Amino acid sequence: MEINSESLRFILGVKIKQFRLTAGFSLKQLSEKTGLSISYLSEIEKGKKYPKPEKIVQIAYALNQTFDDLVSLQLDDHLNPLSALLNSPVLKDFPLQQFGIGLADIFDLVNDSPSKAGAFVRTLLEISRGYDMNVEHFLLASLRSYQKMHLNYFEELEAAAHDFRLQNRIAESSGIGQSWLEAMLRDEFQCTIHYNDFSDSPELQPLRSISPSPTQLWINSKLLPQQKKFILAREIGYRILKLKVRAETSSWIKVETFEQVLNHFKVSYFAGALLIPEKQIINDLALWLTHDTFQGDALSRLMTRYDATPEMFLHRMSQVMPTHFGLTKMHYMRLNHQLDNNEFHISKELNLTNVFTPRSIGPGEHHCRRWAATAGLTHLAAQRQAPDQVQVSAQRSTFVGQNKTFFNIAVVRSKSLGKKTNTGMTLGFLIDDQFKQKSAFWNDPSVPNSDVNETCERCPLTDCESRASTPTLHDSLQRKNSRERALQDFIDSHK
Repeated sequence: MEINSESLRFILGVKIKQFRLTAGFSLKQLSEKTGLSISYLSEIEKGKKYPKPEKIVQIAYALNQTFDDLVSLQLDDHLNPLSALLNSPVLKDFPLQQFGIGLADIFDLVNDSPSKAGAFVRTLLEISRGYDMNVEHFLLASLRSYQKMHLNYFEELEAAAHDFRLQNRIAESSGIGQSWLEAMLRDEFQCTIHYNDFSDSPELQPLRSISPSPTQLWINSKLLPQQKKFILAREIGYRILKLKVRAETSSWIKVETFEQVLNHFKVSYFAGALLIPEKQIINDLALWLTHDTFQGDALSRLMTRYDATPEMFLHRMSQVMPTHFGLTKMHYMRLNHQLDNNEFHISKELNLTNVFTPRSIGPGEHHCRRWAATAGLTHLAAQRQAPDQVQVSAQRSTFVGQNKTFFNIAVVRSKSLGKKTNTGMTLGFLIDDQFKQKSAFWNDPSVPNSDVNETCERCPLTDCESRASTPTLHDSLQRKNSRERALQDFIDSHK
């Protein structure tokens, strides 16, 4: 077991408390037997203090235990789950401090009821294994929670991008070219930039960029020009924000620490704010929202004017609209459609609502094919078009069983690094009074309505033309509910 000083204090505290309770002593009685104060013993049991050896001897004698019994790292059977807790990479790497929680808080919880808390921890670990979850999943999930806490808006990052423009005399209405970004990295930050398709290393071809060192940046030459600009702007972000901890690749191969994940998010946010200035996009979106009908072409024109990919633009919308327009009940999702096997995979998602989760919950489930982006990708796959062609659509999506309707904006296009993969994005807003007030086109009759669900396996719809699997989980739940009702009827009739 790999143990640090904090864990050592915790183990000693848990052991002393368990031996004390087994002996039937209160803290006051143990205090009388050892000559140590109640408050001091309490702090030891809570893992806040580690006593000197002579005081451990006093405590061991009072509890009729040996010195080795207390200081040994060996845990009794009922405390064995705590070994899993202390050794868990989730506990080591999960960014508790980002949520105002210290390791001591977790230890306090465990200390109050070690066996129950240990069983709970073991349950979580078994669930994570059952759903093939690893540290990466937990770290990325924690980032999404962090974004949700801040409504996906970070004023300090907006300010950093704004100040950078001011310092370099770039007007809000002016775009930033690729050559300017390259010159900034080269001349101001002594970074050499290479463009390569990584054909010598086929395993690396899906990567967007590689940074072997702070002075070198390799960018995949097959990327769209807008994607190259975004990577360059993100590299400037690392230097402007003075962030040292980073991943070596822009497409995750291995997630090691939350600091890597958070810093990657920060520089990506900075890049978006730099290329699509806050004040400018707010003005443009405010005007766009005044249209009585949904203007997909107007969104396409804005993407072109900002020289942004659909991902960049919709993600930027997801950053400014909750805070500046009060549309906080929002979700964002990016899907990849693998044409070879007709499979859909969510590559990024953020849900600021508690209404639904537009993703599969269990392994092997099939995403609902009726969502706007999924339907758009299916339509795109049946067409022959240029790789850079973008399709924008909208849909009012009513979530089956919850009677909540979202106005979903969907953008789909062919993926630049995957000839047999297309990508689609959905940005959706709950149609409530706030959305109706801000959006003049919320009830546009030309926008289609659709009943949607999470996955086919959970969906009760019987007339779905897009069903990819039978409703096995829904049917199982119905059988369970029916059995419970029959049992209750039987009990009621035989009382």
